[in-house]
Amino acid sequence: MNFSRVLSLNDLLKLRDLIYRRTGIYIEDKKLDQLERKVERLLEKEGFKTFRDFFHEIRFRKNQRLMQELINAITVNETYFFRENHQFKALVEEVLPELIQKRPPNEVIRILCAPCSTGEEPYSIALTLLDEGNLIQQRDFELVGIDIDSSAIKKAKEGIYSLRSVKLVPEHLLKKYFKKIDDNHYQIDEFLRSVVEFKVMNVLDTYAMLSLGKFDVIFSRNMLIYFDERSRKMAVMNFFKILKPGGYIFLGHAENMSRITSIFRTVRLKNAIAYKKEES
Repeated sequence: MNFSRVLSLNDLLKLRDLIYRRTGIYIEDKKLDQLERKVERLLEKEGFKTFRDFFHEIRFRKNQRLMQELINAITVNETYFFRENHQFKALVEEVLPELIQKRPPNEVIRILCAPCSTGEEPYSIALTLLDEGNLIQQRDFELVGIDIDSSAIKKAKEGIYSLRSVKLVPEHLLKKYFKKIDDNHYQIDEFLRSVVEFKVMNVLDTYAMLSLGKFDVIFSRNMLIYFDERSRKMAVMNFFKILKPGGYIFLGHAENMSRITSIFRTVRLKNAIAYKKEES
Protein backbone atom coordinates (compact mmCIF):
# COMPACT_ATOMS: atom_id res chain seq x y z
CA MET A 1 0.00 0.00 0.00
CA ASN A 2 1.35 3.45 -0.91
CA PHE A 3 0.72 5.49 2.20
CA SER A 4 2.40 8.57 0.75
CA ARG A 5 -0.78 9.07 -1.29
CA VAL A 6 -2.84 8.93 1.90
CA LEU A 7 -0.81 11.42 3.97
CA SER A 8 -1.41 14.98 2.87
CA LEU A 9 0.59 17.98 4.05
CA ASN A 10 -2.34 18.90 6.27
CA ASP A 11 -2.23 15.42 7.84
CA LEU A 12 1.46 15.81 8.64
CA LEU A 13 0.96 19.28 10.10
CA LYS A 14 -1.88 18.03 12.33
CA LEU A 15 0.31 15.18 13.52
CA ARG A 16 3.26 17.48 14.08
CA ASP A 17 1.10 19.73 16.27
CA LEU A 18 -0.13 16.76 18.29
CA ILE A 19 3.42 15.47 18.81
CA TYR A 20 4.50 18.91 19.94
CA ARG A 21 1.65 19.23 22.44
CA ARG A 22 2.32 15.78 23.91
CA THR A 23 6.14 15.81 23.95
CA GLY A 24 7.50 19.32 23.38
CA ILE A 25 9.40 18.03 20.33
CA TYR A 26 8.99 20.34 17.34
CA ILE A 27 9.55 18.80 13.91
CA GLU A 28 10.84 21.35 11.40
CA ASP A 29 9.36 21.66 7.92
CA LYS A 30 12.49 20.21 6.35
CA LYS A 31 12.02 17.03 8.41
CA LEU A 32 8.38 16.40 7.47
CA ASP A 33 9.48 13.89 4.83
CA GLN A 34 11.21 11.87 7.56
CA LEU A 35 8.07 12.07 9.69
CA GLU A 36 5.99 10.85 6.76
CA ARG A 37 8.20 7.79 6.22
CA LYS A 38 8.12 6.90 9.92
CA VAL A 39 4.34 7.27 10.07
CA GLU A 40 3.95 5.15 6.94
CA ARG A 41 5.87 2.32 8.59
CA LEU A 42 3.83 2.67 11.79
CA LEU A 43 0.52 2.62 9.88
CA GLU A 44 1.58 -0.54 8.10
CA LYS A 45 2.84 -2.18 11.31
CA GLU A 46 -0.37 -1.40 13.19
CA GLY A 47 -2.70 -2.35 10.31
CA PHE A 48 -4.30 1.03 9.68
CA LYS A 49 -5.62 1.56 6.15
CA THR A 50 -6.06 5.34 6.47
CA PHE A 51 -4.29 8.11 8.31
CA ARG A 52 -7.66 9.39 9.49
CA ASP A 53 -8.34 6.18 11.45
CA PHE A 54 -4.85 6.30 12.95
CA PHE A 55 -5.12 9.96 13.96
CA HIS A 56 -8.60 9.45 15.43
CA GLU A 57 -7.26 6.62 17.57
CA ILE A 58 -4.46 8.66 19.14
CA ARG A 59 -6.14 12.08 19.19
CA PHE A 60 -9.72 11.36 20.21
CA ARG A 61 -9.70 7.83 21.63
CA LYS A 62 -6.42 8.66 23.39
CA ASN A 63 -4.82 5.29 22.71
CA GLN A 64 -1.76 5.60 24.97
CA ARG A 65 -0.04 2.50 23.63
CA LEU A 66 -0.31 3.75 20.05
CA MET A 67 0.84 7.24 21.06
CA GLN A 68 3.86 5.68 22.74
CA GLU A 69 4.62 3.74 19.54
CA LEU A 70 4.52 7.03 17.62
CA ILE A 71 6.84 8.70 20.13
CA ASN A 72 9.21 5.74 19.92
CA ALA A 73 9.22 6.03 16.13
CA ILE A 74 10.16 9.71 16.02
CA THR A 75 12.73 9.97 18.81
CA VAL A 76 16.45 9.89 18.07
CA ASN A 77 18.57 7.40 20.03
CA GLU A 78 21.97 7.79 18.42
CA THR A 79 24.54 7.40 21.17
CA TYR A 80 27.47 5.31 22.44
CA PHE A 81 29.52 4.73 25.58
CA PHE A 82 31.81 7.52 26.83
CA ARG A 83 30.42 10.07 24.40
CA GLU A 84 31.84 13.52 25.29
CA ASN A 85 33.99 11.81 27.91
CA HIS A 86 35.51 15.09 29.09
CA GLN A 87 32.28 15.74 30.99
CA PHE A 88 32.59 12.48 32.90
CA LYS A 89 36.16 13.47 33.79
CA ALA A 90 34.91 16.81 35.07
CA LEU A 91 32.25 14.99 37.08
CA VAL A 92 34.64 12.70 38.97
CA GLU A 93 37.61 15.09 39.20
CA GLU A 94 35.86 18.33 40.14
CA VAL A 95 32.10 18.21 40.67
CA LEU A 96 31.67 15.12 42.85
CA PRO A 97 34.62 15.87 45.18
CA GLU A 98 33.07 19.29 45.82
CA LEU A 99 29.60 17.86 46.44
CA ILE A 100 30.93 15.13 48.74
CA GLN A 101 32.68 17.78 50.81
CA LYS A 102 29.56 19.97 51.05
CA ARG A 103 26.77 17.43 51.47
CA PRO A 104 25.95 15.91 54.90
CA PRO A 105 28.13 12.81 55.56
CA ASN A 106 25.40 10.17 55.17
CA GLU A 107 23.59 11.79 52.22
CA VAL A 108 23.44 9.78 48.99
CA ILE A 109 24.69 11.58 45.86
CA ARG A 110 22.01 11.27 43.16
CA ILE A 111 22.66 11.65 39.43
CA LEU A 112 19.96 11.90 36.74
CA CYS A 113 20.36 11.31 33.00
CA ALA A 114 17.47 12.92 31.12
CA PRO A 115 17.15 11.65 28.48
CA CYS A 116 19.12 8.45 28.91
CA SER A 117 18.31 6.92 25.50
CA THR A 118 19.37 3.25 25.49
CA GLY A 119 21.45 3.57 28.66
CA GLU A 120 24.97 4.22 27.45
CA GLU A 121 25.28 7.52 29.33
CA PRO A 122 24.28 6.42 32.86
CA TYR A 123 26.25 3.20 32.43
CA SER A 124 29.27 5.28 31.36
CA ILE A 125 28.95 7.33 34.55
CA ALA A 126 28.76 4.14 36.62
CA LEU A 127 31.83 2.73 34.84
CA THR A 128 33.71 6.00 35.37
CA LEU A 129 32.94 5.91 39.10
CA LEU A 130 34.00 2.26 39.38
CA ASP A 131 37.22 2.95 37.47
CA GLU A 132 38.08 5.98 39.62
CA GLY A 133 37.40 3.93 42.76
CA ASN A 134 37.91 6.48 45.52
CA LEU A 135 34.60 8.33 45.35
CA ILE A 136 32.47 5.21 45.78
CA GLN A 137 34.48 4.43 48.90
CA GLN A 138 33.42 7.78 50.35
CA ARG A 139 29.75 7.92 49.35
CA ASP A 140 26.78 5.96 48.09
CA PHE A 141 25.53 6.97 44.66
CA GLU A 142 22.16 6.59 42.94
CA LEU A 143 21.89 6.71 39.15
CA VAL A 144 18.54 7.28 37.43
CA GLY A 145 17.89 7.34 33.69
CA ILE A 146 14.66 8.58 32.11
CA ASP A 147 13.50 8.73 28.51
CA ILE A 148 10.21 9.33 26.70
CA ASP A 149 10.93 6.37 24.39
CA SER A 150 9.74 3.13 26.02
CA SER A 151 11.65 0.95 23.54
CA ALA A 152 14.88 2.78 24.45
CA ILE A 153 14.24 2.14 28.15
CA LYS A 154 13.61 -1.53 27.44
CA LYS A 155 16.97 -1.77 25.64
CA ALA A 156 18.71 0.09 28.47
CA LYS A 157 17.40 -2.45 30.99
CA GLU A 158 18.54 -5.35 28.78
CA GLY A 159 21.99 -3.77 28.44
CA ILE A 160 22.88 -5.36 25.08
CA TYR A 161 25.05 -3.21 22.81
CA SER A 162 26.65 -3.33 19.39
CA LEU A 163 30.37 -3.14 18.68
CA ARG A 164 29.88 0.44 17.52
CA SER A 165 28.27 1.38 20.83
CA VAL A 166 31.16 0.03 22.93
CA LYS A 167 33.96 1.23 20.63
CA LEU A 168 35.25 3.81 23.16
CA VAL A 169 34.98 1.63 26.26
CA PRO A 170 38.52 1.16 27.63
CA GLU A 171 39.71 -2.40 27.12
CA HIS A 172 40.08 -3.15 30.84
CA LEU A 173 36.50 -2.05 31.51
CA LEU A 174 35.17 -3.97 28.53
CA LYS A 175 36.79 -7.15 29.80
CA LYS A 176 35.68 -6.65 33.39
CA TYR A 177 32.11 -5.41 33.03
CA PHE A 178 30.87 -6.76 29.66
CA LYS A 179 30.12 -10.23 28.37
CA LYS A 180 30.55 -10.94 24.67
CA ILE A 181 27.33 -12.45 23.33
CA ASP A 182 28.37 -12.91 19.71
CA ASP A 183 30.74 -11.32 17.19
CA ASN A 184 28.71 -8.11 17.11
CA HIS A 185 27.20 -7.68 20.58
CA TYR A 186 28.14 -7.28 24.24
CA GLN A 187 25.95 -7.30 27.34
CA ILE A 188 26.84 -5.15 30.32
CA ASP A 189 27.29 -6.90 33.66
CA GLU A 190 24.16 -7.76 35.66
CA PHE A 191 25.55 -5.84 38.64
CA LEU A 192 25.67 -2.64 36.61
CA ARG A 193 22.19 -3.24 35.22
CA SER A 194 20.95 -3.35 38.81
CA VAL A 195 22.80 -0.15 39.73
CA VAL A 196 20.91 2.16 37.34
CA GLU A 197 17.17 2.74 37.69
CA PHE A 198 15.43 3.35 34.35
CA LYS A 199 11.98 4.91 33.86
CA VAL A 200 9.81 6.04 30.94
CA MET A 201 9.12 9.73 31.52
CA ASN A 202 8.51 13.02 29.73
CA VAL A 203 10.74 15.84 31.04
CA LEU A 204 7.87 18.29 30.44
CA ASP A 205 5.62 16.41 32.87
CA THR A 206 6.26 18.46 36.00
CA TYR A 207 4.37 16.16 38.38
CA ALA A 208 6.23 13.07 37.14
CA MET A 209 9.59 14.84 37.34
CA LEU A 210 8.94 15.98 40.91
CA SER A 211 8.11 12.38 41.84
CA LEU A 212 11.74 11.46 41.11
CA GLY A 213 12.96 13.45 44.11
CA LYS A 214 15.99 15.74 44.29
CA PHE A 215 19.29 15.31 42.46
CA ASP A 216 22.83 16.58 42.88
CA VAL A 217 23.79 16.32 39.20
CA ILE A 218 21.72 16.24 36.02
CA PHE A 219 23.00 15.24 32.59
CA SER A 220 20.71 16.43 29.78
CA ARG A 221 22.75 16.22 26.61
CA ASN A 222 21.45 16.80 23.11
CA MET A 223 17.75 16.90 23.99
CA LEU A 224 17.03 20.61 24.15
CA ILE A 225 18.12 21.09 20.53
CA TYR A 226 14.93 19.24 19.50
CA PHE A 227 12.70 21.63 21.49
CA ASP A 228 11.45 25.10 20.65
CA GLU A 229 12.04 28.00 23.04
CA ARG A 230 8.89 27.38 25.09
CA SER A 231 9.58 23.66 25.59
CA ARG A 232 13.24 24.31 26.42
CA LYS A 233 12.24 26.70 29.19
CA MET A 234 9.66 24.25 30.56
CA ALA A 235 12.22 21.43 30.66
CA VAL A 236 14.88 23.61 32.28
CA MET A 237 12.44 24.85 34.93
CA ASN A 238 11.61 21.24 35.80
CA PHE A 239 15.33 20.54 36.12
CA PHE A 240 15.67 23.57 38.38
CA LYS A 241 12.88 22.27 40.65
CA ILE A 242 14.50 18.85 41.16
CA LEU A 243 18.12 19.99 41.39
CA LYS A 244 19.46 20.54 44.89
CA PRO A 245 21.05 23.91 45.71
CA GLY A 246 24.71 23.74 44.70
CA GLY A 247 23.93 21.04 42.14
CA TYR A 248 25.19 20.93 38.57
CA ILE A 249 23.71 20.41 35.10
CA PHE A 250 25.70 19.22 32.07
CA LEU A 251 24.34 19.92 28.57
CA GLY A 252 25.46 18.82 25.12
CA HIS A 253 28.18 20.73 23.29
CA ALA A 254 25.64 22.41 20.98
CA GLU A 255 23.45 23.61 23.85
CA ASN A 256 23.87 26.75 25.95
CA MET A 257 21.91 27.31 29.15
CA SER A 258 22.51 31.06 29.16
CA ARG A 259 20.48 31.35 25.94
CA ILE A 260 17.51 29.70 27.68
CA THR A 261 17.53 31.18 31.19
CA SER A 262 19.70 33.05 33.69
CA ILE A 263 18.67 31.02 36.74
CA PHE A 264 21.82 28.89 36.57
CA ARG A 265 25.39 30.13 36.88
CA THR A 266 27.82 29.08 34.16
CA VAL A 267 30.83 27.29 35.64
CA ARG A 268 34.01 26.75 33.61
CA LEU A 269 35.64 23.59 34.88
CA LYS A 270 39.05 22.32 33.75
CA ASN A 271 37.54 19.77 31.38
CA ALA A 272 34.04 21.07 30.66
CA ILE A 273 31.40 23.75 31.06
CA ALA A 274 28.57 23.10 33.52
CA TYR A 275 25.68 25.07 34.99
CA LYS A 276 25.19 25.44 38.73
CA LYS A 277 22.14 26.11 40.86
CA GLU A 278 23.17 28.67 43.44
CA GLU A 279 23.23 27.57 47.05
CA SER A 280 20.50 29.08 49.19
